[in-house]
Amino acid sequence: MSHKDTDQTVDIDALKAQVEADIAARLVMEADSAQQIHRRGFRIGELKVLVSLDATSEVSGIPAIFRLPGAPAGIIGLVNSHGRVMPVVDLSMLFGMPQKRATTAWLLTCGRGDGAIGLIIDSLPERKKFAQDDEVSLSEIEHPIATHARAAYREGRDIWIDVDFEDLFTAVLQVGETEV
Repeated sequence: MSHKDTDQTVDIDALKAQVEADIAARLVMEADSAQQIHRRGFRIGELKVLVSLDATSEVSGIPAIFRLPGAPAGIIGLVNSHGRVMPVVDLSMLFGMPQKRATTAWLLTCGRGDGAIGLIIDSLPERKKFAQDDEVSLSEIEHPIATHARAAYREGRDIWIDVDFEDLFTAVLQVGETEV
């Protein structure tokens, strides 16, 4: 094989143009993504709930729940999750929603470590994406969970409520400083 057969001609200008086009396309995608609101969405009965993508850590079947006599409404008990005991909250009970449980309910772990709290949900979480124009005023939301919401977004006929679960769980579990 001669030296002439192995030489390839590279059009540097064409290569530069392709790289520049790829970078421009990536920048457009990143700019579009930055204008979108990305959340994880799931259902609890008819309620459509959103959380930030990093607020949850695990979804599992519902393990044995150890009841807590005298616990506030909505706190249905404790579960052992990876050797840690965590409270489990049922928002449908907490807010007096009709008990239309899905045939398969799930336990969504919110948070990590000793601060984790289990939440009974009726659908597996899915990624949701909303534009700023999809935002709905919280004053339009009649559900009492709206007092613990950051925002709400319309998707077709559905309204998804972006819940501040830290605020909600603090209120429900009455966690925090108490006067002695």
